Amino acid sequence: MKRYRWKLLMPDEQMVSHLSGAINVSTPLSRALCNRGIATFDEAKDFFRPSIHQLPSPFLFKDMLRAVDRVADALEKREKIMLYGDYDVDGTTGTALLYLFLQERGAEVSYYINDRFTEGYGLSREGIETAVARNTGLIITVDCGIRAEEQILLCNDHGIDVIICDHHEPHELPPAYAILNPKLGDCSYPFRELCGCGVAFRFIQAIAEQLDTGMESWQKYFDLVAIATAADMVVLEKENRTYVREGLQRIRTSPRSSLAQMLGIMNVDADMMSMFTIAFGIAPRINAAGRMESATLAVKWLLSDSVEDSQQHAGELEQLNALRRKIDAEIFIQAEKMIAGHFASYCSSIVLYDEEWHLGVLGIVASKMLEKYYLPTVIMGNMNGLVKGSVRSVDGLNIYEVLQECGEYLEQFGGHNQAAGITLRPENLAGFRKRFDEICRDLQPVELRQKEVLIDSVLALEDVTDKFMNVLAEFAPYGYGNREPLFVSDQVLLQGRPRLLKERHVKFSVRDKHDRIFDVIGFDRRDIYEDLAASNTPVVAMVYSLEKRSWNNREHWQIRLKDLSITQDQPWKE
Repeated sequence: MKRYRWKLLMPDEQMVSHLSGAINVSTPLSRALCNRGIATFDEAKDFFRPSIHQLPSPFLFKDMLRAVDRVADALEKREKIMLYGDYDVDGTTGTALLYLFLQERGAEVSYYINDRFTEGYGLSREGIETAVARNTGLIITVDCGIRAEEQILLCNDHGIDVIICDHHEPHELPPAYAILNPKLGDCSYPFRELCGCGVAFRFIQAIAEQLDTGMESWQKYFDLVAIATAADMVVLEKENRTYVREGLQRIRTSPRSSLAQMLGIMNVDADMMSMFTIAFGIAPRINAAGRMESATLAVKWLLSDSVEDSQQHAGELEQLNALRRKIDAEIFIQAEKMIAGHFASYCSSIVLYDEEWHLGVLGIVASKMLEKYYLPTVIMGNMNGLVKGSVRSVDGLNIYEVLQECGEYLEQFGGHNQAAGITLRPENLAGFRKRFDEICRDLQPVELRQKEVLIDSVLALEDVTDKFMNVLAEFAPYGYGNREPLFVSDQVLLQGRPRLLKERHVKFSVRDKHDRIFDVIGFDRRDIYEDLAASNTPVVAMVYSLEKRSWNNREHWQIRLKDLSITQDQPWKE
């Protein structure tokens, strides 16, 4: 049975044909490019060959010159600088980037990262008191600060200037010394979608240019901004694409000590570094520090430059991530046991609570429940007598608007259209659960209850060639805003019987009309194995991506299955 609604994208065929001829690629690849808004030779060139020489000047940021002059003054006067970072990947990498760069300039620099549970997000009173105790004259925030009006007023009262490096949407601007944020209404910087570390990266470039320290003094941090850009789910287009490509290449060829030791623990060769490695390897280990203990551990690892220190801190993060996986797996199992009882009363959402659940992994569990059941999901635990939880939504349903409708039951909430955090009193839990389900039912059409998968083109397996695969590889890196191209093939001939790997994954082979055999792997698709094993049909339709795999120094192509249908009818909508 299909898990998804198949939607075949239909770009303008004249545009597809023109692009195909202009850059000499096959029609399916031209369709995939047009589906990404790329329709001309120059646009394709910029997409496939992003260059650091195309980066806009960092001095286009409002307040950049003022911020650079303030740092230069602090360096000259040996004034103490404290970096104030968020506890996620974006904040910790940005903090490390600024720390290393300023330290090389001779700065008296320290850093501070909030405790996720006792201080929460943003500048805290405890953090400001720490800055005062350190005799700090200048605070530079990373990935926070744009809404910290009260806290920055407090800094001003203590004679501490604040430079904000942030990328979140501003409201009333705080009275900071300088604000670096591409989303400011009067900021002339041409690209809005930087992460917080990306803003910090442009900041050190501007400082480097002002102090004439050379291009390598800032370009050597492409690796850190690549990790933050990949992990923070910002749009992978334009300069973000440049950061990730440049950063991945640096890691592949000359990884810094901290990354080299972490990759060793992960059993990943540096030259195989990819977006997948960041998203499912490095980022979870960095985030585990803040989720399970203190994000300061992640910064220590990022700053370590000796093999001994790098190994020690990478090992600590590995242990915390193993603990995180154990705890979120346990909570997921417990949540699964509660589902049947929940669905007896509510069928348009999932809202589950246990006072013993660890707050640091609730978002992970909510995402897993969403992936399995594809319903708006709230997973909650308890802290200091209050119910706190993480919310995840399906495509097309703005969860922030849903929570606004539930405001009478909530103490506070914040987030965006797909994810949020909430706090409420225990006595309001039942009312919230009922109201949340009612709103989701009313706003969620039936067609939204099965996830849609977007298909770039119909593809005959006979058209998969070396050239096709080489061009396809240039679409990477993949991520938010640049999903991996998906293709659909029907009337595909099965070869042999399917196998079940590790009780979770389906593997089988298909044959094209030239009798070439393709291996097919479907991760976490035991359901497809069961469907194929129970069916006698030799022909299927499938949605998939294509990848090159290496084994025993030999490359081969593999089909990574997204979904499968055994119906003889056309299984997709145009």
